[in-house]
Amino acid sequence: MGEFKKKVLLRFIEHFEQELAALIQSAKAAHQAATHEESRAEDRHDTFAIEASYLAAGQATRVNDLRSALNELRGYLDSQKQSNSVEYSSLVVLESQGRTFHALITRFGGGAQINIDGKSVSLVSPDSPLGEHVMGLSAGDGFSVESKVGTRGYGISAVI
Repeated sequence: MGEFKKKVLLRFIEHFEQELAALIQSAKAAHQAATHEESRAEDRHDTFAIEASYLAAGQATRVNDLRSALNELRGYLDSQKQSNSVEYSSLVVLESQGRTFHALITRFGGGAQINIDGKSVSLVSPDSPLGEHVMGLSAGDGFSVESKVGTRGYGISAVI
C-alpha cells in the first residue's frame, strides 16, 4: 500500500471517529429528551416526545452507518491486495476539464471529503454515477458521466 493511500485511509478513519463520537453524544441527548418524564404529551397537539424519538432513531441509523464505514476503512488498512483495475478500496486519480482529483472507492460513506497534502480526496460509492462508471476500469481508461449540467468526461491517471 502506498504511503499516500495509507494517509488517506487514516484521515478518513479519524474523520469518521470524530463524527461518530459527536453523534453518539447527540443521540444520547435526543434519547433522554424523548424519554424524559417532562416530555410526556400534555395534549394531542404536543408532539415534542414524538419528534425527539424520530431524531433519536435517525441518529441511531447514522451511528450504524458510520460504524460500517469505519469497519470497511479499517479493513482496507489491513488489506495487502493490489489491483490494476478499480474495485472497492482503490484510490483512483481522475482528471477532468484540466483538474486532477482523487477518489477512494468504498461501499459506505460516499460523499465525504478531506484534504491531504493539498489534494482533495472524496469517498465515492458505486451507487453514485461516478462510482458506477469507474468500477472495473484501469489507468489510461476514460469514461463520461451525464448529469443535470451535461456530460463530463473523465480520464483515469492511476489506480492505487
